Amino acid sequence: MTVFGRLAAGCAATSLAALSIATPAQAVETDEIAWVSPFIEYVTNIGMDATTPKPIEITISNSSPTSAVDVSVTIDASDVSDAFRIDLPGASQGCTVAGKVATCMLDELAGDATHAYQVDALPGDLDVLRYWGVIEVTTSAANMPEEQQTTGRVQLTGPGVDLVVGEIDDVTLQPGESTNVPVQATNVGTVAAAGVQVVLSTGLDLELPDRYDNCEYNPDFLELTCQILGEVGPGEVFSLHEETPLRVKVGETAPGPSERIVTVAVLPLGDDEVAALGAMSARSAGNELRLAALDPLPDINESDNWTDFLVTIPKQPADSVAIGATVQGAVGDVVDIEVGMRNDGPADLILPGEAWAPSALVTLPVGVEAVAVGDRCAPVVDGSPVWDDRGQPNGLVYFCRPTHSPVAGETFHYPFQVEIVGAAGAAGSIVIDGGVQDPDTGNNTAEITLGSGGEGAGGGLPVTGANAGLLAGVGAVLVVAGAVAVVMFRRRRIVTVVD
Repeated sequence: MTVFGRLAAGCAATSLAALSIATPAQAVETDEIAWVSPFIEYVTNIGMDATTPKPIEITISNSSPTSAVDVSVTIDASDVSDAFRIDLPGASQGCTVAGKVATCMLDELAGDATHAYQVDALPGDLDVLRYWGVIEVTTSAANMPEEQQTTGRVQLTGPGVDLVVGEIDDVTLQPGESTNVPVQATNVGTVAAAGVQVVLSTGLDLELPDRYDNCEYNPDFLELTCQILGEVGPGEVFSLHEETPLRVKVGETAPGPSERIVTVAVLPLGDDEVAALGAMSARSAGNELRLAALDPLPDINESDNWTDFLVTIPKQPADSVAIGATVQGAVGDVVDIEVGMRNDGPADLILPGEAWAPSALVTLPVGVEAVAVGDRCAPVVDGSPVWDDRGQPNGLVYFCRPTHSPVAGETFHYPFQVEIVGAAGAAGSIVIDGGVQDPDTGNNTAEITLGSGGEGAGGGLPVTGANAGLLAGVGAVLVVAGAVAVVMFRRRRIVTVVD
């Protein structure tokens, strides 16, 4: 699935979750509802002189964990004029065609699964002066609340380069491991490309270790852009030379279990870029990324100018350790203390999700009163954190969460200011939740004691306050996770023939 397809699936899943919370119970229980959404490229350009069919992929995604049953997919090309020859999916793809409409049926589409259909397009009767049209795709299922619909535009263009990128399989890598990215693309257009631009964009915790003179790395976008001279004619396929690979590497302390997306784009170079690159190559015989020898392509891939693949990182240990404190002073003193959590690694902590985020349940010792509370902590009232009062003192029990998932070796502190108001009583505690990566939960609890100001200290760690596990689940939903923007610049010259 393309990166936009993955993101669309995620958004649909979030919408479904919101729907299941916001709407009253219907005849179908929420855990039985499926959500099947279609995806088609927004615009597909087809050369007016093309003789090779242009494949248009339609992806159907079930973004819910529940299997969709009796799935119906309608691909309607009625709006497309006879200036195009549209080959809709037929019996070989499980569809029936009537005129310019294909109806496709699936008995079942498993949860979190996708299914693809291919439409082939060629220029048709060019005397019909309507050189564009819209393909409408509609999905429905027996256990889906409502139909989903999307559209894609097809339009005729002048002669040009049309690069199509081959799909890349997902991989599983341990921290420190790397893999070659098998970049391969085909020119299905009618004009040769004098050179190509290859762009690799990665997610957090992934590295692009290879550096070449004709490549530029942007650390802000985690993106490597390489410009390569070498003609790619119509019908030719190219790949990177085996002596100049591009690799993706998982960082040494990468957290797991987790998944990261790598996006690969291949674009034709413009005339100015080709000239500049030729001048650079003439001046220097440096270490440059090169193309492998070109071979004719027997088949046409279903993808387009870019594709993506997942790098899965298996579970990695990250030992979360609680840090307690001792309150020292006399009755009436106002004292600053810090408690917190430390990630002793060896891996970073995974990013927060809907079900979990790193957190701490802080219970102050008897004999003190909270005067000031850090803005990452909310008072616990009747067993639940009151997030509207975050950073406000109220009682002795607080639920806290860090601003981010600590990396290996990082400590995150929660500051408190307390007044000693009486004799020392039962000790307090900080209890942290390190999630599935935590190999040693024995160090997840630390004492918070009142060292002086009264007689005797509390014995042991009392069971006070709310249940830490339940609070962690509530807090995880409210964690705001950072996102890395991945920007892809597409530079291609398209001559569009309009009415």
